[in-house]
Amino acid sequence: MIGILFIVLLLMLLIGVPVGYAVMIACMSFLMANGTTPIVIVPQKMVDGIGSFTYLAMPLFIFSGNLMIYGSTPRLMKLANMLLHKIPGGLGAAGIGACGFFGCVSGSGVATTAAIGSIVGPEMVKKGYGKGYTASIIAASGTLGGIIPPSITLVLYAVAVNLSIGSMLMCGMIPGFMCVAGFILLNTFISKKRGYGANDADEYNYTGKEKLKIIREAIPPLIMPLIILGGVLFGIATPTESAVLATVYAAFLALFVYRELNLKSFFKVAVDSALSAASIMVIISAAAPFGWIMTAHNVTTTMAKFIMGISTNPTIIYLMIIALLVFLGTFMEGLSIVVVLSPILLPIVQNFGMNPYHFGILISIATCIGSCTPPMATCLFTSCKTLGLEVSDTFPDIFMVCGYFILMEVLLLFIPQITTCVLGVF
Repeated sequence: MIGILFIVLLLMLLIGVPVGYAVMIACMSFLMANGTTPIVIVPQKMVDGIGSFTYLAMPLFIFSGNLMIYGSTPRLMKLANMLLHKIPGGLGAAGIGACGFFGCVSGSGVATTAAIGSIVGPEMVKKGYGKGYTASIIAASGTLGGIIPPSITLVLYAVAVNLSIGSMLMCGMIPGFMCVAGFILLNTFISKKRGYGANDADEYNYTGKEKLKIIREAIPPLIMPLIILGGVLFGIATPTESAVLATVYAAFLALFVYRELNLKSFFKVAVDSALSAASIMVIISAAAPFGWIMTAHNVTTTMAKFIMGISTNPTIIYLMIIALLVFLGTFMEGLSIVVVLSPILLPIVQNFGMNPYHFGILISIATCIGSCTPPMATCLFTSCKTLGLEVSDTFPDIFMVCGYFILMEVLLLFIPQITTCVLGVF
């Protein structure tokens, strides 16, 4: 009987029904077929599923990230360019570095890709970088907003499986910045081989006065991560309260420090942020009845027994789960995977001794791969739209940059201390 749930869900996704609605339809179809529980339980569980104070942090992080586009993002881009322009492919490296900086304030992969891609993408193409490569490296770097704190992905994972949000965000710091450094090295190698950005260093000759000005103007937005992480980690504020402070601070910078945000733009940012948050909240609410059905019918236990019946080798089980997550990421939005599957898969990996915080990082990187891999590829579509490309124009470059994500996934799988050392867990 439980097969009806998954069959209907798969069919809905295949015909293009949005994930949140697909999950709702699957749940109602199962309850109607089962006949023991009225379908009215679905909306009831959906309302209960989003009745968490912690979830308020998510729309606020989206709002603060969108506000940072007005004034803060261009200055972070200038700082990254000043620091990295002398290495081969310096403009590309600056774009990657800016994605890392912006990821520290937005928490969203798509927002990071759109904000940085719209600034650095056309400039890279103008300087001779391949269009497909530019879209690929910006998309891959943009997804790092889903790993680097205050990652919305990690916040939702922590809430879904009842972990400390502060500790979860801490675990994303080292892997996130390893990904930034790795993409900069990859960009350096490719740029040197293909001759991209050969004259970047010559075109940006900053005087000492210009450097001081760039650093001075970039300091205010760089304080944002301290507000977010510092408040949570030192117990000064809850994640939601830190998100409120971040939003107020971002609005202050855009309105009064850089003076690039007017009333009309403010309303546009508010509407765009509300729409983005609403689409995510629909998925979260739909995941509540889905999870309830899973628990009530012992699906997690059944799946755990099935998977452990395939192999008792933890490494094989972990690789199978990672492969499943990467595959699902190609046609499901990353946040929906985290909300729906985390409560199902976490008990399975815990049976083999995996730390739940470690698994959170693995699942977030897997969703990053999915964000760059067609047909879903939300970040890749965003970067391609910015440059006026088709997704097919990024082949084979996009698979090359995804290869680094896979390398990181395997590295973290076998060396979990990279993730958990910040918690003192070895």
